[in-house]
Amino acid sequence: TGKFAGSNNQVKRWLRPSMTSILQQIKKSAAVRFLFRRNQTKRIISFWQKGGFDFGYFEKADDPQWLNVFWEKDSVFRSYFSKLDLTNTLEIACGTGRHSVMVADQVRQLYLLDSSQAALDKARERFAGKKDVHYIHNPKGLGIPKNTIAAQSLTAIFSYDAMVHFEKQAVKLYVVDSFSLLIPGGYALFHHSNYDKNPKGSFTDNPGWRNYMTPELFNSYATEAGFQVVQSETYSSSCKDSDRITLLMKPR
Repeated sequence: TGKFAGSNNQVKRWLRPSMTSILQQIKKSAAVRFLFRRNQTKRIISFWQKGGFDFGYFEKADDPQWLNVFWEKDSVFRSYFSKLDLTNTLEIACGTGRHSVMVADQVRQLYLLDSSQAALDKARERFAGKKDVHYIHNPKGLGIPKNTIAAQSLTAIFSYDAMVHFEKQAVKLYVVDSFSLLIPGGYALFHHSNYDKNPKGSFTDNPGWRNYMTPELFNSYATEAGFQVVQSETYSSSCKDSDRITLLMKPR
């Protein structure tokens, strides 16, 4: 009996560290889920951090077929983009810089902003040797960090294939910050969601992970910031009319 009791005590000692570790993992996982429920922007950002659920997207997105949607001559995106003065340009949520590299030779000062440091590191590799490229990391993913770009110094701002996933709060902050950084007469071109269903749900429950947004809501952010809405058009991607491209101008 003594031997059995001793063995049983040994088993308990062996189990304790393991059970403690499991409980810690459960608590940590629960805390992370709770945090993400309260901060959806943080959850969205986590998908494209190094090791994140969709970090592999960056490599796939370099496929010419993906890029052609934005850069073919007859693309609706290209027709809007042609209106930009690219002298001093900011790309919001640039990822690895796959879009900016298409026009880098037309830009005097290029600013690349992203919440993923790993993606910006890949952008640095892509633009290695090119002068006047500035990298801005904003881990919070909410607006453009202050004092990284001089006020009224940019001629153009654009964002492709990223804002479709953003929470309303993030979209509004980027629009407001863009207004302060553009010169009078400067343009901002935003590819954003046009998905008007599931307003209180998670973006991962929607087709193509499109977050909730309506043209009325987006335009209200723009006009409240001071922009003039120049042109706006729907685009069908993950479902009919899932996306919208909107061109804004800061009045002269």
